[in-house]
Amino acid sequence: MYIRPTMAERSLGRVLWRWRDNTGMSLTEACEKAGFSIALLSMAENALRPFDPLNTMILGRVYGIPNEVWKREVRRAEFAAEARTQARAKKSPLDLNATRDMDEAALDATAVCAFGADTIPRLFQTPEYRKAAGPAFPALEDDDPILLAELHSTWIKNFSTDASSSPTVSIVLTRRALHRVVANEAVTSAALVQLVHLSELEDFTVQVLDDEACLGARAESSYCHLTFPHTQHDDVVYLESAEHGQYIEDPATCQLIHCGFKALQQCALSPAQSVQEIAEAASTLQSRTPRRSPSRKPRPKTPRSTTRTEK
Repeated sequence: MYIRPTMAERSLGRVLWRWRDNTGMSLTEACEKAGFSIALLSMAENALRPFDPLNTMILGRVYGIPNEVWKREVRRAEFAAEARTQARAKKSPLDLNATRDMDEAALDATAVCAFGADTIPRLFQTPEYRKAAGPAFPALEDDDPILLAELHSTWIKNFSTDASSSPTVSIVLTRRALHRVVANEAVTSAALVQLVHLSELEDFTVQVLDDEACLGARAESSYCHLTFPHTQHDDVVYLESAEHGQYIEDPATCQLIHCGFKALQQCALSPAQSVQEIAEAASTLQSRTPRRSPSRKPRPKTPRSTTRTEK
């Protein structure tokens, strides 16, 4: 069955793969224990065909997943199956935890176009910056901060160590986002320095939007446009605002947003000029960071002499 998977189905596929990867089982071993064909599980993990929610429960038991965890994924699988059957774009907390899923989806992407309206795009924030900035909307109760930190670390590490698996990245950052202090000067400076270091990589470009040059082309919300390698997986846009975060999966809308991103790039400073401005902003923040003077031990008081002069 040839399908165009939704982000909910692709998110479930990544969960199934992560479960198996954490146990160290091969596809063959997992399928022998679950009674599946290798093709069935492989296509489910890669979101190339719908997956029966009941099979999610079977895998949860095979991998030794806690009951409350695999039951939650079964509910998400049921929602995804229902949405596909009824062919409607319904959204629900059971659909996606977009804050977490965005990190996992980006690991699969071949190209990322990110626009930061008022902060550095979330994918490229340092952990400290990200913690201070907070998610675009309240995270679900089952959010795992350790997993989020690991995903972020993997995402940044991929750029620096494995060029073959790194996506092509283009960032446009407004001056408002560039000069906004998140948490404190030291945290913001570190995030900007990270951008400067990443810009030295071959397929990574960052540009600062010259607000005065294109007031009419400015977008009001941050977003990331992701392109995936498999022809069966459509592009998606993750849109982030102060009130909420959501996925846009309609191909025509995604294409329009991508064209708008190209227009922003045309209005922005060149990559060389942008990196220089980012480095200067980081340097300015570093100079404003208060430095603690070395602690001085209190000088011991000299006791007064109690010796009397003999007459």
